[in-house]
Amino acid sequence: MSKYLFLIVPLLFIGCSTKLTVRSLESSNIVKENIHNIFLEQFTNDDINQTNYLENELANAKLESKNVFTIKPSFENIDGVVSGEVLESSLDFYKYYDEDFTSRCARYETINGIRTCVRYKLRRIPCERKNFRVKTQVKVLDKNHEIVFSKIYTKTKFENRCYRYSSGFNTLFLYNNHYYKEEIQRINPSLAKEIAKDIIKDIAPHYRFLDIEVIESINNDNKKIQKEFEDSINLLKEKNINSAELKLEKLNKTLYSNSYEVLYNLGLINESKNKLHKAIYYYEQALKLGNEPKDLSLINDAINRVEKNLRNIDETKAQLDNI
Repeated sequence: MSKYLFLIVPLLFIGCSTKLTVRSLESSNIVKENIHNIFLEQFTNDDINQTNYLENELANAKLESKNVFTIKPSFENIDGVVSGEVLESSLDFYKYYDEDFTSRCARYETINGIRTCVRYKLRRIPCERKNFRVKTQVKVLDKNHEIVFSKIYTKTKFENRCYRYSSGFNTLFLYNNHYYKEEIQRINPSLAKEIAKDIIKDIAPHYRFLDIEVIESINNDNKKIQKEFEDSINLLKEKNINSAELKLEKLNKTLYSNSYEVLYNLGLINESKNKLHKAIYYYEQALKLGNEPKDLSLINDAINRVEKNLRNIDETKAQLDNI
């Protein structure tokens, strides 16, 4: 058994690549409108606190320690209006039956002189399925009452329950309006809260955090170079980013900037530190030297990611300057 264990254990570590966390700025879908001071209208058909949840998200939306929005109590001195409607807050209920064997015997046979049960009785078990659904439309209007953003959001939740050991199955559920309303209020406000979070992701700039792979091996026959590169990877695994950067910079000088593996990892380190222009410089140098398809894909993804990040920063800057 021990020899098989020896073979299995190394497999547990396959795919555990070294990664660094980078942040990517996602710009707002209304960023060009410079909407900061807003009036939030009470959503229509809102009995699940959709308006209140969105108000909380708007009030707490921050970027670089600055509030993205200021909620105004009236229409005076505003840049825009946020309005909406809860189009649906529903619950569908379905009854169905499952089957399970009981301890009661349905058929006996005599086997080797012993009376033995060969088939047990089946029992029909009552079950219920509840489908909760919330659909909300939100609109953002500028100060000229023009719609600059409009979207419908939908969230659902499903619950299944079978009553194997109790008689709690409520066959009168469809006719019990009080129970229906209680269940709606138990689940649908939480769906409205999720929708509010999705809305704020669309209308407020925010950071998204990504875990990006480093290149872990170098194509170089020099054992000393291989050891230096391996040491830098180990430092990255230990999250000792600064020491890894110093070691890679020294290695880059030794190799006269001719290793795309070193250049890429230096680019990723700088991206993780939010030094985007320096990062893209290293990435572009790495792209000129790369030859492995997988590594070229990593480098191209990195360049596209940083270029998009820089564009989003420029687009968002105007809005932040007005805050």
